[in-house]
Amino acid sequence: MHKAAIAALLAAPIATGAMPAPAQVAQATANLQAPVQRFGRVSFDARSLMIDDTRRIIWSSEFHPFRLPSPDLWRDVLQKMKASGFNTVALYFDWGYHSPKQGVYDFTGIRDVERVLTMAEEEGLWVITRAGPYVNAELSRGGFPGWLVNQRGRARTDEPAYLAAADEWLTQVNAIIARHQVNPDAQGRRGSVILHQIENELALTTPAQARYMDHLFAKARADGITVPIFHNDQGRNGYWTPATSPVDKVVKGPVDLYAFDGYPGGTCTVQGHPTRSVAAPDWGYYGPGGAKGGASASPNTPGFLAEFGGGWFDYWGSNGGYECNAVQRGKQFQRVFYGTNLANGIGIQSFYMGYGGTSWGWLPAPVVFTSYDYGAAISEARELRPKAEELKQLGGLIATVPDLAGMVPAGAVTVSSPNVQAYHNRNPETDARFLMVTHKPSNGQTDDRFTITADLPDGRYIFPAGAPMRLNGFDAKWLVAGVNVGRQRLVYSTSELQAALTMDGADLMLLYGRAGEQGETVLRYSTAPQVRVLEGTVSSRFDATRGDLLLDYPHDGRAIVRIDGGGRPPLSLILTDEAEAVRYWRQGPALVRGPALVRSAEARGNRLVLTGDTREATPLEIWAPAAIRSASW
Repeated sequence: MHKAAIAALLAAPIATGAMPAPAQVAQATANLQAPVQRFGRVSFDARSLMIDDTRRIIWSSEFHPFRLPSPDLWRDVLQKMKASGFNTVALYFDWGYHSPKQGVYDFTGIRDVERVLTMAEEEGLWVITRAGPYVNAELSRGGFPGWLVNQRGRARTDEPAYLAAADEWLTQVNAIIARHQVNPDAQGRRGSVILHQIENELALTTPAQARYMDHLFAKARADGITVPIFHNDQGRNGYWTPATSPVDKVVKGPVDLYAFDGYPGGTCTVQGHPTRSVAAPDWGYYGPGGAKGGASASPNTPGFLAEFGGGWFDYWGSNGGYECNAVQRGKQFQRVFYGTNLANGIGIQSFYMGYGGTSWGWLPAPVVFTSYDYGAAISEARELRPKAEELKQLGGLIATVPDLAGMVPAGAVTVSSPNVQAYHNRNPETDARFLMVTHKPSNGQTDDRFTITADLPDGRYIFPAGAPMRLNGFDAKWLVAGVNVGRQRLVYSTSELQAALTMDGADLMLLYGRAGEQGETVLRYSTAPQVRVLEGTVSSRFDATRGDLLLDYPHDGRAIVRIDGGGRPPLSLILTDEAEAVRYWRQGPALVRGPALVRSAEARGNRLVLTGDTREATPLEIWAPAAIRSASW
């Protein structure tokens, strides 16, 4: 990271969610014809990354193993990241941490890079590797080894002495990374590394730097790195966008993907008080560059935020800013800012940090002290903060609705309140819709009620049909419509979808909303189904003309509805408020309610084997296939 750019980012003019003009939508659609670029099992086009030809939202957070020098605890953090909704982990590696003197490298014990990569694969996480040579990361010398000051070549250029030193490190670490890529190596070994970063926030200023970047790219390829290579621009400047011709290389870079870093949204004062001075930026379809059709400064590659604020580091003298930052970039920030990114086509997001940890020994740069908690979703003591609950819910939606990957603008919708805006995207293959609702501007604090009029895949709707939706204070709603979930057709819902699974020929969905607000869900059937309310308060009515079953309910604790018939398999709906929804964990073949954390759920015969953590006595409720007759904890 390079924080010198942050002040400029915060001061820069930021668009506040203006909906695209028809020309922007048309250009974005035309840009879908950009060719697919393939790198073994990983590929991409302008819309998204693909793994095994399946479009994916990459939902990642950062973890530095060197800031937790206990390999037995690495798995704890990785499991908590996975349980908190992430499908990917980004890993920085610190050259100086592994090399006490020139020519000497240590990858054993607490420095065992191979071990953490293996653990990530075992826990079902894809990996983004960030190997430097320079990484910053508030590390002493930005990760350079102490002995590097003894050589005369200027760092981060093509000076021969520096390149020779950097090649020493890269030869060592690239060989390990190559063995853990999703693409098999010459011996058939493979792991879960999907993307690889060379260098860190290097401004494009001199020919020597351009030659240096050429060297790093060629070195990675020579060392067997076959997945897409990127560099993280310190802001959306367009530095090191992929070159498409030899002439391009004068102003562009030797990379496959363009990525950038962003830390908007204010920070915390020295006294520990939060600030929030900007709305969520439109760095994609709906922003100044959106007319080019791309979701970044590189219109032929997918939108990619290599670092986005998941917290903030604590300065010397700030006296306890971590809890402030945990709130500053807490639940509401995540809904508004992360959702705005997703609506803008940024389908690769990595949040810095997911777990910050501790800068032991001589690791920290002078700007920070020993603690690197960062106000992250997982605290320095490895406790899940409340913001991790929201990440689990948002990650649950992404896992449940794969149609979100590769969406493009679908055209403006009508919102009844001038204080509210709705980004409206569609999946070109399935026509599924994503509506990201925020205030206008998105950092608005008012309490507004509104309806939306939209042409959806199942017809034109003014919704909700009952009581208007509510957006109270700094907040956002992630809504989906026209989506097939299991074997059910979700026309729209004013509740947010957290989880779904199919078992024993029946479907299950978990939807939630803000406590005290009314919820409305519409499902499509060929004939009137039978509706049974098993718990809570839910009313229903069936529109035979459209085939719509409308459910109306308060978000108050929990309601459970069973729907049978109507030409579809049985469906159970769990309708909750937000506090109730965070008690659920979607793991393995089951949905589990109750514990503070469920790390895993595995069916072994007719027994469900659960692992997790408790803070207090809670009920344990399991939604699982009928073959499961018992459980162990």
